[in-house]
Amino acid sequence: MEEFRMTNEYRTILTDEILHFLYRNASFQALEEEQQQILLAKFKHEPLFKEVVEISIALEEMIEEVEATLPKIQDKDFLFPQEQQKLLLKNRTVTCGNVLYVPFDEMENLYSPMIVIVQQSDSMSEYESFSKGTILPLFNLCALQKRDLIILPFSHTIAEPLIFKKGALQITLFERFLYKHLNGNAQIVPALQKALDLFDQDKINNQRDLMIITDNQFNDFQPLIESDFTERLRELSIDISVIAMSETDFEVQPIPFADKVFFANE
Repeated sequence: MEEFRMTNEYRTILTDEILHFLYRNASFQALEEEQQQILLAKFKHEPLFKEVVEISIALEEMIEEVEATLPKIQDKDFLFPQEQQKLLLKNRTVTCGNVLYVPFDEMENLYSPMIVIVQQSDSMSEYESFSKGTILPLFNLCALQKRDLIILPFSHTIAEPLIFKKGALQITLFERFLYKHLNGNAQIVPALQKALDLFDQDKINNQRDLMIITDNQFNDFQPLIESDFTERLRELSIDISVIAMSETDFEVQPIPFADKVFFANE
């Protein structure tokens, strides 16, 4: 990893622990040095930025458990098993005369996007920093895998998806991710429909991951359980993880098609 230079000004504002977290994050490393400095300068006085990063650091051990549903970040096996990689590359090999090769863009597009549906209703306002702190390490994972990270906030409406190409910390988008918060009641069905539409557009069709962050206090539970989401998710081979704020609320309004569920209050 490239050694970083940091002025005393930054060191007095951002702790060494925060800087270490950022500089070992592949999504931050992917930025040009000038962009790294711009990002740090923009957020160095922002309490929410510091709080979100500190939550991410504190959650690292818990996130290892969450990653049981996802490829691991720290181990080399975040890529496909070797035989699966060979088969995938064989299928993408192009013949030109006596030359066999895999186009560069094929090597860059091995994984489908990861989509995170995050509830931002009034009832989730107290969990805003926690939700964003949980999402932040996923930038690293997606940057390592060169896959897009799509964040889809929702309340009674759906916000415009935040699409971080190859998991890179694009500063303008990241600022929207950090500060944008919706309000009102929550309706999860439109958000799930939007996620399915985005996966329908995915041409890679490999390792489709959907994470849902919610307090399960949405007002369209009946349409949810009457929907055909379970069948459609299976058809698209989507793996669904849920991070629920409360086990009690999840039991009242469960998400029936979740493959894995983790509770923030545990």
